[in-house]
Amino acid sequence: TLRVGTSRVRHTRNMSASLTFGNAVVGQRVAAKAEKRVSGARATLRVENKVAIRFTRMGRKKEPFYRIIAIDSRARRDGLPIQQLGWYDPIRKQSSLDAPAIKDWISKGAQPSDTVGALLKKALII
Repeated sequence: TLRVGTSRVRHTRNMSASLTFGNAVVGQRVAAKAEKRVSGARATLRVENKVAIRFTRMGRKKEPFYRIIAIDSRARRDGLPIQQLGWYDPIRKQSSLDAPAIKDWISKGAQPSDTVGALLKKALII
């Protein structure tokens, strides 16, 4: 169900859209105008697929441990990574980084998060 202003556009199985305000059905002219607005919005929608280099949280409660991963920027924090690039232990202040793989991802356009970027600068990788 897509929202158009204060109305809703419902798609049926044959993908035709009907415009409803609550339970009342509106005339064909209004439905046609709303469908043009919806299709116009879809035409301007631009999706960019970016790879992010960020942390995924591991460890126990009150004992964090992070893996550094390459992942689709739209995926959730603990989602399935594309590649594991290292780890960081904030309690012991230790880290292990795969520098060649990280440099390769950055050269391909991957964007590190602010925290991972600071860690990479500290490790002299970027």
